[in-house]
Amino acid sequence: MVTRLLNFFAQIRNTKVASAVRNTLTLLFPIMLLGSFADVIKFAFLTKTGYMAQMFGVTSWLPYSRELGWVMEVIFHCTIDMIALYAAYGIAYFTAKEYKKDGGSAGAIGLLSFLIISYQPTEDGLPNFSRFFMSQGMLIALIIGYLCGRLWVRFDDSKMQYRYKIIIPVFIVLLVSAILNLAGLFLVKLEIPTYVASFVTQHSPFNSLVYVLGMGFLTDLLSWMAVGGPFSNNPTFNDAPSMANMNAALKSGSSWNVPYKFTDTTLFHSFANFGGSGVMIALIIAILIFSKKTRNRNVAKWSIFPAIFNSHYSMMLGIPVLFNPVFLVPFLITPLFNMIVAAMFILLHWMPVSAYPVPLGTPGPLIAFIGTNGNWVTLVLGAILLVIDILIYMPFVKLSDRISQKAGDINEN
Repeated sequence: MVTRLLNFFAQIRNTKVASAVRNTLTLLFPIMLLGSFADVIKFAFLTKTGYMAQMFGVTSWLPYSRELGWVMEVIFHCTIDMIALYAAYGIAYFTAKEYKKDGGSAGAIGLLSFLIISYQPTEDGLPNFSRFFMSQGMLIALIIGYLCGRLWVRFDDSKMQYRYKIIIPVFIVLLVSAILNLAGLFLVKLEIPTYVASFVTQHSPFNSLVYVLGMGFLTDLLSWMAVGGPFSNNPTFNDAPSMANMNAALKSGSSWNVPYKFTDTTLFHSFANFGGSGVMIALIIAILIFSKKTRNRNVAKWSIFPAIFNSHYSMMLGIPVLFNPVFLVPFLITPLFNMIVAAMFILLHWMPVSAYPVPLGTPGPLIAFIGTNGNWVTLVLGAILLVIDILIYMPFVKLSDRISQKAGDINEN
Protein backbone atom coordinates (compact mmCIF):
# COMPACT_ATOMS: atom_id res chain seq x y z
CA MET A 1 0.00 0.00 0.00
CA VAL A 2 2.78 2.43 0.96
CA THR A 3 4.74 1.55 -2.18
CA ARG A 4 1.70 2.22 -4.37
CA LEU A 5 1.14 5.53 -2.65
CA LEU A 6 4.76 6.51 -3.18
CA ASN A 7 4.59 5.55 -6.86
CA PHE A 8 1.34 7.47 -7.32
CA PHE A 9 2.66 10.70 -5.78
CA ALA A 10 6.00 10.33 -7.55
CA GLN A 11 4.31 9.91 -10.93
CA ILE A 12 2.14 12.99 -10.32
CA ARG A 13 5.27 14.91 -9.35
CA ASN A 14 6.88 14.06 -12.69
CA THR A 15 3.97 15.18 -14.92
CA LYS A 16 4.40 18.24 -17.11
CA VAL A 17 1.78 20.22 -15.18
CA ALA A 18 3.37 19.46 -11.81
CA SER A 19 6.81 20.23 -13.18
CA ALA A 20 5.67 23.61 -14.56
CA VAL A 21 3.98 24.52 -11.26
CA ARG A 22 7.01 23.42 -9.25
CA ASN A 23 9.39 25.43 -11.43
CA THR A 24 7.11 28.46 -11.13
CA LEU A 25 7.01 28.25 -7.35
CA THR A 26 10.80 27.88 -7.30
CA LEU A 27 11.04 31.03 -9.42
CA LEU A 28 8.73 32.89 -7.03
CA PHE A 29 10.46 31.73 -3.83
CA PRO A 30 13.19 34.43 -3.66
CA ILE A 31 10.60 37.09 -4.50
CA MET A 32 8.32 35.89 -1.72
CA LEU A 33 11.23 35.48 0.71
CA LEU A 34 12.32 39.08 0.11
CA GLY A 35 8.73 40.24 0.59
CA SER A 36 8.43 38.25 3.83
CA PHE A 37 11.52 39.88 5.30
CA ALA A 38 10.27 43.32 4.24
CA ASP A 39 6.84 42.57 5.72
CA VAL A 40 8.26 41.57 9.10
CA ILE A 41 10.75 44.43 9.28
CA LYS A 42 8.09 46.97 8.34
CA PHE A 43 5.30 45.92 10.69
CA ALA A 44 7.15 44.31 13.61
CA PHE A 45 10.25 46.53 13.78
CA LEU A 46 9.53 49.86 12.08
CA THR A 47 5.89 50.48 13.04
CA LYS A 48 5.26 52.12 16.42
CA THR A 49 2.58 49.54 17.24
CA GLY A 50 4.84 46.64 16.16
CA TYR A 51 5.95 43.97 18.62
CA MET A 52 9.73 44.53 18.36
CA ALA A 53 9.28 48.30 18.06
CA GLN A 54 7.44 48.37 21.40
CA MET A 55 9.81 45.90 23.05
CA PHE A 56 13.00 47.76 22.13
CA GLY A 57 11.75 51.22 21.15
CA VAL A 58 13.22 50.82 17.67
CA THR A 59 11.43 53.78 16.12
CA SER A 60 12.73 56.14 18.83
CA TRP A 61 16.47 55.47 18.41
CA LEU A 62 16.87 54.12 14.85
CA PRO A 63 17.76 56.94 12.40
CA TYR A 64 15.49 57.28 9.37
CA SER A 65 13.13 54.60 10.69
CA ARG A 66 10.19 56.17 8.85
CA GLU A 67 12.07 56.19 5.54
CA LEU A 68 13.24 52.62 6.07
CA GLY A 69 9.67 51.61 6.82
CA TRP A 70 8.54 53.23 3.60
CA VAL A 71 11.18 51.29 1.63
CA MET A 72 10.11 48.02 3.27
CA GLU A 73 6.48 48.79 2.43
CA VAL A 74 7.38 49.42 -1.21
CA ILE A 75 9.24 46.09 -1.36
CA PHE A 76 6.29 44.32 0.27
CA HIS A 77 3.78 45.77 -2.20
CA CYS A 78 5.99 44.94 -5.19
CA THR A 79 6.57 41.34 -4.08
CA ILE A 80 3.91 39.67 -1.93
CA ASP A 81 1.16 42.11 -2.89
CA MET A 82 1.78 41.41 -6.60
CA ILE A 83 2.93 37.80 -6.45
CA ALA A 84 0.13 36.50 -8.70
CA LEU A 85 1.43 38.73 -11.48
CA TYR A 86 4.75 36.91 -11.46
CA ALA A 87 2.97 33.57 -11.19
CA ALA A 88 0.94 34.19 -14.37
CA TYR A 89 4.13 34.85 -16.34
CA GLY A 90 6.10 32.01 -14.74
CA ILE A 91 3.57 29.21 -15.27
CA ALA A 92 2.99 30.21 -18.92
CA TYR A 93 6.75 30.35 -19.48
CA PHE A 94 7.51 26.96 -17.92
CA THR A 95 4.47 25.30 -19.52
CA ALA A 96 5.80 26.27 -22.95
CA LYS A 97 9.27 25.11 -21.95
CA GLU A 98 7.91 21.69 -20.97
CA TYR A 99 6.82 21.29 -24.61
CA LYS A 100 10.11 22.71 -25.98
CA LYS A 101 8.49 25.97 -27.13
CA ASP A 102 9.33 29.66 -26.75
CA GLY A 103 8.73 30.40 -23.09
CA GLY A 104 9.15 34.17 -23.31
CA SER A 105 6.28 34.68 -25.75
CA ALA A 106 3.99 32.36 -23.77
CA GLY A 107 4.87 34.18 -20.55
CA ALA A 108 4.07 37.54 -22.12
CA ILE A 109 0.64 36.29 -23.21
CA GLY A 110 -0.04 34.88 -19.74
CA LEU A 111 0.94 38.18 -18.17
CA LEU A 112 -1.24 40.12 -20.61
CA SER A 113 -4.25 37.92 -19.92
CA PHE A 114 -3.93 38.22 -16.14
CA LEU A 115 -3.54 42.01 -16.31
CA ILE A 116 -6.71 42.35 -18.39
CA ILE A 117 -8.72 40.08 -16.08
CA SER A 118 -7.58 41.85 -12.91
CA TYR A 119 -7.96 45.40 -14.29
CA GLN A 120 -10.57 47.57 -12.60
CA PRO A 121 -11.58 50.79 -14.39
CA THR A 122 -11.61 54.06 -12.47
CA GLU A 123 -13.33 57.37 -13.14
CA ASP A 124 -10.06 59.20 -13.74
CA GLY A 125 -8.81 56.49 -16.09
CA LEU A 126 -5.67 55.69 -14.09
CA PRO A 127 -4.49 52.05 -14.05
CA ASN A 128 -6.02 50.11 -11.18
CA PHE A 129 -5.84 46.40 -10.54
CA SER A 130 -7.76 44.19 -8.15
CA ARG A 131 -5.76 43.70 -4.96
CA PHE A 132 -7.46 40.34 -4.45
CA PHE A 133 -6.21 39.09 -7.81
CA MET A 134 -2.71 40.46 -7.27
CA SER A 135 -2.04 39.28 -3.71
CA GLN A 136 -4.51 36.43 -3.12
CA GLY A 137 -5.26 35.22 -6.63
CA MET A 138 -2.25 33.02 -7.29
CA LEU A 139 -4.42 29.98 -8.05
CA ILE A 140 -6.33 32.01 -10.62
CA ALA A 141 -3.07 33.34 -12.05
CA LEU A 142 -1.64 29.82 -12.35
CA ILE A 143 -4.74 28.56 -14.15
CA ILE A 144 -4.76 31.54 -16.51
CA GLY A 145 -1.04 31.29 -17.20
CA TYR A 146 -1.17 27.54 -17.76
CA LEU A 147 -4.04 27.83 -20.24
CA CYS A 148 -2.22 30.62 -22.08
CA GLY A 149 0.91 28.48 -22.22
CA ARG A 150 -1.02 25.53 -23.64
CA LEU A 151 -2.74 27.81 -26.14
CA TRP A 152 0.63 29.07 -27.34
CA VAL A 153 1.94 25.50 -27.64
CA ARG A 154 -1.18 24.45 -29.57
CA PHE A 155 -0.83 27.19 -32.18
CA ASP A 156 2.94 26.82 -32.39
CA ASP A 157 2.43 23.17 -33.37
CA SER A 158 -0.09 24.10 -36.08
CA LYS A 159 0.83 24.37 -39.77
CA MET A 160 -0.54 27.89 -40.29
CA GLN A 161 1.67 30.81 -41.26
CA TYR A 162 4.01 32.14 -38.58
CA ARG A 163 2.27 35.54 -38.25
CA TYR A 164 -1.08 33.86 -37.60
CA LYS A 165 0.53 31.69 -34.93
CA ILE A 166 1.10 34.93 -33.01
CA ILE A 167 -1.94 37.03 -33.95
CA ILE A 168 -4.68 34.43 -33.39
CA PRO A 169 -3.68 33.32 -29.83
CA VAL A 170 -3.21 36.96 -28.79
CA PHE A 171 -6.66 37.82 -30.17
CA ILE A 172 -8.24 34.86 -28.35
CA VAL A 173 -6.53 35.85 -25.10
CA LEU A 174 -7.70 39.47 -25.41
CA LEU A 175 -11.30 38.47 -26.11
CA VAL A 176 -11.64 35.81 -23.40
CA SER A 177 -9.82 37.92 -20.80
CA ALA A 178 -12.10 40.90 -21.44
CA ILE A 179 -15.17 38.69 -20.99
CA LEU A 180 -13.77 37.28 -17.73
CA ASN A 181 -13.06 40.84 -16.55
CA LEU A 182 -16.72 41.78 -17.03
CA ALA A 183 -17.83 38.60 -15.24
CA GLY A 184 -15.54 39.44 -12.32
CA LEU A 185 -16.95 42.95 -12.00
CA PHE A 186 -20.46 41.47 -11.88
CA LEU A 187 -19.51 39.07 -9.07
CA VAL A 188 -17.91 41.88 -7.05
CA LYS A 189 -21.14 43.89 -7.21
CA LEU A 190 -23.05 40.96 -5.67
CA GLU A 191 -21.00 41.36 -2.44
CA ILE A 192 -21.49 37.69 -1.56
CA PRO A 193 -18.98 37.50 1.33
CA THR A 194 -20.38 40.46 3.30
CA TYR A 195 -22.90 38.38 5.23
CA VAL A 196 -20.20 36.59 7.23
CA ALA A 197 -19.02 39.75 9.03
CA SER A 198 -21.84 39.74 11.60
CA PHE A 199 -22.32 35.97 11.80
CA VAL A 200 -20.60 35.51 15.15
CA THR A 201 -22.55 38.26 16.89
CA GLN A 202 -25.90 36.83 15.82
CA HIS A 203 -25.52 33.25 17.02
CA SER A 204 -25.15 31.26 20.22
CA PRO A 205 -21.71 30.38 21.67
CA PHE A 206 -21.99 26.82 20.31
CA ASN A 207 -22.76 28.04 16.82
CA SER A 208 -19.98 30.60 17.14
CA LEU A 209 -17.54 27.80 17.98
CA VAL A 210 -18.67 25.76 14.98
CA TYR A 211 -18.41 28.86 12.82
CA VAL A 212 -14.86 29.69 13.92
CA LEU A 213 -13.71 26.08 13.49
CA GLY A 214 -15.30 25.92 10.05
CA MET A 215 -14.01 29.27 8.87
CA GLY A 216 -10.56 28.52 10.26
CA PHE A 217 -10.52 25.20 8.40
CA LEU A 218 -11.70 26.96 5.22
CA THR A 219 -9.06 29.69 5.62
CA ASP A 220 -6.26 27.11 5.81
CA LEU A 221 -7.68 25.11 2.91
CA LEU A 222 -7.87 28.21 0.71
CA SER A 223 -4.40 29.22 1.84
CA TRP A 224 -3.10 25.83 0.67
CA MET A 225 -4.80 26.60 -2.66
CA ALA A 226 -3.19 30.08 -2.82
CA VAL A 227 -6.53 31.87 -2.36
CA GLY A 228 -7.41 34.39 0.35
CA GLY A 229 -9.61 32.97 3.11
CA PRO A 230 -12.31 34.50 5.36
CA PHE A 231 -9.90 35.13 8.25
CA SER A 232 -7.13 37.72 7.89
CA ASN A 233 -3.47 36.87 8.41
CA ASN A 234 -3.23 38.91 11.62
CA PRO A 235 -5.73 39.71 14.40
CA THR A 236 -7.28 43.12 13.87
CA PHE A 237 -9.13 43.66 17.20
CA ASN A 238 -11.42 46.18 15.51
CA ASP A 239 -14.34 43.88 14.66
CA ALA A 240 -17.51 44.00 16.77
CA PRO A 241 -16.88 40.83 18.89
CA SER A 242 -13.26 41.83 19.64
CA MET A 243 -14.29 45.34 20.61
CA ALA A 244 -17.03 44.00 22.90
CA ASN A 245 -14.57 41.56 24.52
CA MET A 246 -11.97 44.28 25.04
CA ASN A 247 -14.47 46.69 26.60
CA ALA A 248 -15.71 43.96 28.96
CA ALA A 249 -12.15 43.02 29.93
CA LEU A 250 -11.21 46.64 30.59
CA LYS A 251 -14.29 47.16 32.79
CA SER A 252 -13.82 44.00 34.87
CA GLY A 253 -10.02 43.98 34.85
CA SER A 254 -9.77 40.49 33.34
CA SER A 255 -10.81 38.55 30.25
CA TRP A 256 -12.44 35.61 32.02
CA ASN A 257 -16.05 36.70 31.50
CA VAL A 258 -16.19 38.32 28.09
CA PRO A 259 -19.34 38.02 25.94
CA TYR A 260 -17.75 36.32 22.89
CA LYS A 261 -15.45 33.48 23.85
CA PHE A 262 -15.11 31.92 20.42
CA THR A 263 -13.95 34.25 17.66
CA ASP A 264 -11.16 34.26 15.10
CA THR A 265 -9.05 36.26 17.58
CA THR A 266 -9.59 34.04 20.63
CA LEU A 267 -9.07 30.72 18.81
CA PHE A 268 -7.68 30.97 15.27
CA HIS A 269 -5.10 33.73 15.75
CA SER A 270 -4.25 32.79 19.32
CA PHE A 271 -3.65 29.06 18.83
CA ALA A 272 -3.94 28.01 15.18
CA ASN A 273 -1.70 30.53 13.45
CA PHE A 274 1.77 29.89 14.89
CA GLY A 275 4.12 30.99 12.13
CA GLY A 276 1.24 31.56 9.75
CA SER A 277 -1.37 29.28 8.19
CA GLY A 278 -1.14 25.58 8.97
CA VAL A 279 1.00 26.23 12.08
CA MET A 280 3.93 26.78 9.74
CA ILE A 281 6.51 27.13 12.50
CA ALA A 282 5.82 23.49 13.42
CA LEU A 283 6.57 22.37 9.85
CA ILE A 284 9.82 24.35 9.85
CA ILE A 285 10.99 22.73 13.07
CA ALA A 286 9.90 19.28 11.86
CA ILE A 287 11.90 19.71 8.65
CA LEU A 288 15.00 20.86 10.53
CA ILE A 289 14.78 17.85 12.86
CA PHE A 290 13.53 15.02 10.64
CA SER A 291 14.17 15.90 6.98
CA LYS A 292 17.30 14.69 5.20
CA LYS A 293 16.61 16.71 2.05
CA THR A 294 19.15 19.53 1.88
CA ARG A 295 16.94 21.82 -0.20
CA ASN A 296 14.02 21.64 2.23
CA ARG A 297 16.32 22.26 5.18
CA ASN A 298 17.79 25.33 3.47
CA VAL A 299 14.31 26.71 2.73
CA ALA A 300 13.29 26.10 6.35
CA LYS A 301 16.39 27.93 7.63
CA TRP A 302 15.73 30.95 5.42
CA SER A 303 12.08 30.98 6.50
CA ILE A 304 12.65 30.87 10.27
CA PHE A 305 12.90 34.63 10.73
CA PRO A 306 9.65 35.62 8.97
CA ALA A 307 7.80 32.61 10.43
CA ILE A 308 8.62 33.69 13.97
CA PHE A 309 6.54 36.77 13.27
CA ASN A 310 3.77 34.77 11.52
CA SER A 311 4.80 35.28 7.90
CA HIS A 312 4.46 31.92 6.16
CA TYR A 313 4.75 33.00 2.52
CA SER A 314 8.27 31.79 1.77
CA MET A 315 7.63 28.29 3.16
CA MET A 316 4.45 27.95 1.12
CA LEU A 317 6.46 28.39 -2.08
CA GLY A 318 9.87 27.09 -1.11
CA ILE A 319 9.05 23.54 -0.01
CA PRO A 320 6.43 23.91 -1.61
CA VAL A 321 3.37 23.47 0.61
CA LEU A 322 1.05 25.05 -1.98
CA PHE A 323 -0.88 22.40 -3.94
CA ASN A 324 1.26 19.69 -2.31
CA PRO A 325 -1.06 16.78 -1.39
CA VAL A 326 1.52 15.35 1.00
CA PHE A 327 1.23 18.31 3.39
CA LEU A 328 -2.50 18.95 2.94
CA VAL A 329 -3.63 16.73 5.83
CA PRO A 330 -1.30 18.12 8.54
CA PHE A 331 -1.73 21.64 7.17
CA LEU A 332 -5.47 21.37 7.91
CA ILE A 333 -5.45 19.09 10.95
CA THR A 334 -2.89 20.84 13.17
CA PRO A 335 -4.65 24.24 13.39
CA LEU A 336 -8.04 22.54 13.79
CA PHE A 337 -6.66 20.36 16.60
CA ASN A 338 -5.18 23.42 18.33
CA MET A 339 -8.47 25.32 18.15
CA ILE A 340 -10.48 22.39 19.54
CA VAL A 341 -8.10 21.90 22.47
CA ALA A 342 -8.07 25.64 23.22
CA ALA A 343 -11.89 25.73 23.07
CA MET A 344 -12.03 22.87 25.61
CA PHE A 345 -9.76 24.81 27.97
CA ILE A 346 -11.98 27.87 27.63
CA LEU A 347 -15.19 25.87 28.13
CA LEU A 348 -13.75 24.20 31.23
CA HIS A 349 -12.77 27.63 32.53
CA TRP A 350 -9.11 26.63 32.75
CA MET A 351 -7.94 29.76 30.98
CA PRO A 352 -9.34 33.16 29.91
CA VAL A 353 -9.71 34.28 26.31
CA SER A 354 -7.55 36.71 24.36
CA ALA A 355 -9.34 40.04 24.68
CA TYR A 356 -6.54 42.60 24.95
CA PRO A 357 -4.91 43.93 21.75
CA VAL A 358 -1.47 42.59 20.86
CA PRO A 359 1.23 44.45 18.88
CA LEU A 360 1.65 43.89 15.16
CA GLY A 361 3.95 40.99 14.36
CA THR A 362 3.64 39.32 17.77
CA PRO A 363 5.05 35.77 17.54
CA GLY A 364 2.21 33.24 17.32
CA PRO A 365 2.75 31.38 20.64
CA LEU A 366 2.79 34.74 22.49
CA ILE A 367 -0.48 36.12 21.10
CA ALA A 368 -2.70 34.32 23.61
CA PHE A 369 -0.29 35.11 26.46
CA ILE A 370 -0.29 38.84 25.74
CA GLY A 371 -3.98 38.86 24.74
CA THR A 372 -4.94 37.46 28.17
CA ASN A 373 -2.72 40.00 29.96
CA GLY A 374 -0.10 37.41 30.88
CA ASN A 375 -2.01 34.23 31.77
CA TRP A 376 0.64 31.50 32.07
CA VAL A 377 -1.74 28.65 31.23
CA THR A 378 -2.12 30.03 27.70
CA LEU A 379 1.66 30.16 27.27
CA VAL A 380 2.17 26.59 28.52
CA LEU A 381 -0.72 25.32 26.42
CA GLY A 382 0.71 27.01 23.34
CA ALA A 383 4.10 25.36 23.92
CA ILE A 384 2.52 21.92 24.40
CA LEU A 385 0.40 22.32 21.28
CA LEU A 386 3.47 23.33 19.27
CA VAL A 387 5.29 20.14 20.31
CA ILE A 388 2.28 18.04 19.32
CA ASP A 389 2.03 19.90 16.01
CA ILE A 390 5.67 19.07 15.25
CA LEU A 391 4.95 15.39 15.91
CA ILE A 392 1.90 15.56 13.61
CA TYR A 393 4.06 16.95 10.80
CA MET A 394 6.89 14.44 11.38
CA PRO A 395 5.59 11.45 9.33
CA PHE A 396 4.58 13.71 6.46
CA VAL A 397 8.03 15.30 6.34
CA LYS A 398 9.56 11.84 6.10
CA LEU A 399 7.00 10.84 3.46
CA SER A 400 7.89 13.92 1.42
CA ASP A 401 11.57 12.90 1.48
CA ARG A 402 10.70 9.40 0.29
CA ILE A 403 8.49 10.71 -2.52
CA SER A 404 11.24 13.04 -3.72
CA GLN A 405 13.67 10.15 -3.81
CA LYS A 406 11.15 7.91 -5.59
CA ALA A 407 10.36 10.63 -8.14
CA GLY A 408 14.05 10.92 -8.90
CA ASP A 409 14.29 7.16 -9.48
CA ILE A 410 11.26 7.19 -11.79
CA ASN A 411 12.65 10.15 -13.69
CA GLU A 412 15.99 8.40 -14.21
CA ASN A 413 14.25 5.24 -15.45
